[in-house]
Amino acid sequence: MKKISLFIIFLIRVISGIVIFRQGWEKFTGDFTLNGLVPVIRDNTDSPQWYKWFFEHIVAHTTGLFNIIVPLGEMAIGLGLILGIFAYAASFFGAFVMINYILADMIFTYPLQLAFFIILLMSHSLLAKVSLKEIIAYFRDRNNRGEDKHDPLTNRG
Repeated sequence: MKKISLFIIFLIRVISGIVIFRQGWEKFTGDFTLNGLVPVIRDNTDSPQWYKWFFEHIVAHTTGLFNIIVPLGEMAIGLGLILGIFAYAASFFGAFVMINYILADMIFTYPLQLAFFIILLMSHSLLAKVSLKEIIAYFRDRNNRGEDKHDPLTNRG
């Protein structure tokens, strides 16, 4: 059962990473801009008032910065999850991004992605066991054990 859990967490991690990386890549290579989104969120009846204020007073004045941060952030989250490097932090920031999209009333696949990020956040110990560091350590230890059996200098029994 533990191997199945590890495999499921590994799949969720990698697939979530691929999905958010692709979203960031499409924004980075496309014509992504927040300029048109600011009035949409300001006039939206479903977004919370504090979120509208943030968009109108902060994002509207720094759209150039956010136009770069959003795609690069999504790609960094994706790479972290795909490679298993800082996967827990990447899951946290992935959940943060999905919550922002939901607050902006952009309901597409984001609730499902948010659910996967929450599963990863709740599975911290399993997530750590399928990290790149642990996978490298596993194969290094496995190779070292195999070499020790045939090495006359270390196998003195």
